[in-house]
Amino acid sequence: MRWEGRGLSPDKRDEGNGDPAETTGAERAGGGQSGSRADSALEAARISLAMRTRELVQAVLLSDVAIAELGAAAAEVGSLAARLGTRQQPGLMKSEVGRADAPRRVVHSPVTGEANPVAPPIRITTTPEGTARADFILGPVYEGPRDAVHGGVCAAILDSLLGAAAAAGHRPGMTARLILSYLRPTPLGVPLVAEAWIRGVDRRTTLVDGRILNERGELTVEAAGEFSLPLHWPHRG
Repeated sequence: MRWEGRGLSPDKRDEGNGDPAETTGAERAGGGQSGSRADSALEAARISLAMRTRELVQAVLLSDVAIAELGAAAAEVGSLAARLGTRQQPGLMKSEVGRADAPRRVVHSPVTGEANPVAPPIRITTTPEGTARADFILGPVYEGPRDAVHGGVCAAILDSLLGAAAAAGHRPGMTARLILSYLRPTPLGVPLVAEAWIRGVDRRTTLVDGRILNERGELTVEAAGEFSLPLHWPHRG
């Protein structure tokens, strides 16, 4: 299949409240209303920690303090890692898999996860018509070429965005193919817009297009993707 990318056109993290200080996964197992509140409080705490960790990552990247100060900071970070590691889950929190046509919020996603400090600060919003959009600013942590976003980061964002559009349009699936055209550098430190929309359907495959625009509305990257629903997907039908 050949993709024609030019001239594509489509026709927006809430933190919970509560004191999560003594809430663990085991204590949330009781369920019910109190369990739901505990889940919200724990998720809010994780999101807050991830946000602060992103700040730390950028500070590490840009810091120009003395060597002794870097060493002291490294020791403090090591102590924090040990503190958080005193009790750990056997694995990541798994998102409940519901209907195949229901978009899921995965807080530990490495691309859009609010509780994952590796993820860029992106929030995707969708419509039932099968469109998705994200407005965001990327800092130096995501730099590739000088003053520009790394192409792999752009690819990951568009992959997630196109998948979100497919799911929102009741045509979810795993990425089967993703083709990108890099037209100009995607700048750091300015407002960016990423958009995606369903272009068509071919049996089990959903065809989705997308793009990233810079602060002047100029196209920097465009994408064409194919998303197919695996046969083993729970509640497929």
